[in-house]
Amino acid sequence: MPLHSNPGLNMPGPSPRWVRCLPLVLVACLHLAGLSEPVRAGDSTDVSSGDALGWLSGMRQAAGRLNYKGMLAFSKNGRVESFQLLHAVHEGVEYERLISMNSPLREVTRNAEKVVCYYPDTQTAYVENKPSRHSLLLDFPEDLSQLTHLYHFTLQGQEYVAKRPARIVSITPRDDYRYARRLWLDEESGLPLKSELLDETGADVEQMVFTTLELGVDISRHELEASIPDHSVKWEVNQRETLSPASLSWSLEGVPEGFRILSYSRMKRNSHQTPLDHLLLSDGLSSVSVYIDESKSDTLKAHPRKLGAFSAASRKIGTYQVTVMGEVPERTVTLIVDGLRYREKEQP
Repeated sequence: MPLHSNPGLNMPGPSPRWVRCLPLVLVACLHLAGLSEPVRAGDSTDVSSGDALGWLSGMRQAAGRLNYKGMLAFSKNGRVESFQLLHAVHEGVEYERLISMNSPLREVTRNAEKVVCYYPDTQTAYVENKPSRHSLLLDFPEDLSQLTHLYHFTLQGQEYVAKRPARIVSITPRDDYRYARRLWLDEESGLPLKSELLDETGADVEQMVFTTLELGVDISRHELEASIPDHSVKWEVNQRETLSPASLSWSLEGVPEGFRILSYSRMKRNSHQTPLDHLLLSDGLSSVSVYIDESKSDTLKAHPRKLGAFSAASRKIGTYQVTVMGEVPERTVTLIVDGLRYREKEQP
């Protein structure tokens, strides 16, 4: 995920919603696995993709029905952070809370109505209304078989993580436009105990690991609420208008296979600035954000082209600055930004 300086939810990046307000916490490569029959430790270390998909096929059910809490360690770009994660279901409704253990302190809460990121130091909260039904750890499509033409899915050996046996699922791209992933899935629950994101050289550029995990625990509604009361918070609601892709004044040429427009939105800023358009492209697993900013300046704002797993590319197109960013190889963002074309909308 990009390391946005804006901590608010109004600058979404190419992975899950809560990451947008926790720039140094990325779990795009975490995904809940299924509760299928475990494979014994003595089985082959290279099994068919069908077996690997079987481990992953129940991820939505596992994400939505389990009560659990644990401590997470997350490493990225040489920095390690710790978080506590709580997930519970009360009267059929999911609740989640993520709490950072390091400065800057922040918390994320999720329920059926909204995702909120709290900053206790400044007593500020950023709100994302109408959130996805996905868990904070979940960003896989329902039907993983649709990705087999883009990725290889294989089961590998067994290892222990947080003193729990886990099976390793390897996800390897079939081309050079996306990253590989490895997931360590708890044999009892299907939850991911560990995940790695691997760049085009095979280097581990991002890692998450549960250091402790408790399953089936009772978690009260009070434990799932933010530590600062709502009445003492300065609220900043995400001002984003969802638009139809048919109204888009831009065309995308030469986009890598599998990437499609997932959403098109316009984010309102202060009265002195023009709105910022945002396109989210995804192949179902890897995601890329396209920001279109009508700028009155002729100066192109600089963005780092590569920082760990994160790649970015920018160009000026007429009066617009277009920036493409995501946790994908540089060639992917370059191909997308070079293929953007402005087209006048047809008159009715």
